[in-house]
Amino acid sequence: MLTVTAVDNPVSTLENGSTVLRNVAFAGSEQALEITIADGVIAGIKELSAPVAWVCLPPLVDKHVHANRAFTRAEQKPASFAHAVAQALELLRHFTVEQYCVQARKLFQRAYSHGTIGIRTHADIDPQTRFRAVQGTLDAKATMAAAMDIEVVAFASSRLDPAGSDGKSMLREALARGAALIGAAPSLYPEPRRAIDAVIELAVEQDAAIDLHQDEHLVAEHASVEYLADATSANGRQGRVTLSHGCVLSVLETRARNRILEKLAQARIEVVALPTTNLYLQDRRQGTPVRRGLTCLHELLAAGVAVRIASDNVCDVFYPYGDADLLDTGYIAMLAAQLDATDALVKALCDGKVAPAVNDRADMVLVKGQSFDDILSRRPDERIIIRQGQPCHAHH
Repeated sequence: MLTVTAVDNPVSTLENGSTVLRNVAFAGSEQALEITIADGVIAGIKELSAPVAWVCLPPLVDKHVHANRAFTRAEQKPASFAHAVAQALELLRHFTVEQYCVQARKLFQRAYSHGTIGIRTHADIDPQTRFRAVQGTLDAKATMAAAMDIEVVAFASSRLDPAGSDGKSMLREALARGAALIGAAPSLYPEPRRAIDAVIELAVEQDAAIDLHQDEHLVAEHASVEYLADATSANGRQGRVTLSHGCVLSVLETRARNRILEKLAQARIEVVALPTTNLYLQDRRQGTPVRRGLTCLHELLAAGVAVRIASDNVCDVFYPYGDADLLDTGYIAMLAAQLDATDALVKALCDGKVAPAVNDRADMVLVKGQSFDDILSRRPDERIIIRQGQPCHAHH
């Protein structure tokens, strides 16, 4: 994050200790505002007759990353999703807790430097690497606790089927060590439905939330997303399940897809779209891809499903690019899905929020620009995090 000069600084402190933000606008508006903050809470918002210099967003929240893998590129770029899985297992199998911590901390710091204050990260578990990635990620989380809200998902990798003999016990142990959610990738196991059942049984037992890498493929007959929706509702887990990826929804026949979308809405399953990795890996073959692999964002929103947009992989085996900047990811999602409704995009990047309001905790991100379209176009470096009313400047 670049240092803001005094002339450009929208933040000032009054004699009574209150903080004032001037010449800022909410996304989707061109009205300049003055926001007063007292005791860490938004005390007042009034309109100004002035040009807009900064856009004020709710806290940016990256709902799906792999921090323990970040910045670990392989020598060879992946030929396919399956190739990336194999490369990742080989590349990371000798990583220590300390190495995982270094990579995760680097990811957290990079995301924070772009204005991200909330992160959910998946930490790999399998019989070979055991809990090293979870512990390393938790150690990195501890170093950033004052700056960011970080959730760690105990993620059963392709080598740890939750329905297998070690699956539940290892996931249970990861929760005991400090992970907050249960994660898995049903389509990578021999019997996806058994894996879904096992995860839900454990979630009920532990009263834990779930975040699954669900149907990260484009084979309609292998979809298990409807089974997940049915099992979520049948087991009373409504509002406690996140479906990440959902690529297969984009290739289902319309009637079947609409039926599933209705079930997802009824089960209050949140869907996290991951445009960079899915655009990069899905339908990867000789020549130009035809099926782009991005889940059906417009249809999910129309069905009343909560949609989020997140970074997924950053400079690793699965996606060897990126910089953990949610504005970059939002721009790509807007372009790939033709999703240019401002409210929908902001909600997807800010965990369901559109704009701060009076009496809210004063957490927000200011980005230098005249409008949301302007900052999405340019993704400028000038950003200021306001956390509990205090302006913060991140350091790379």
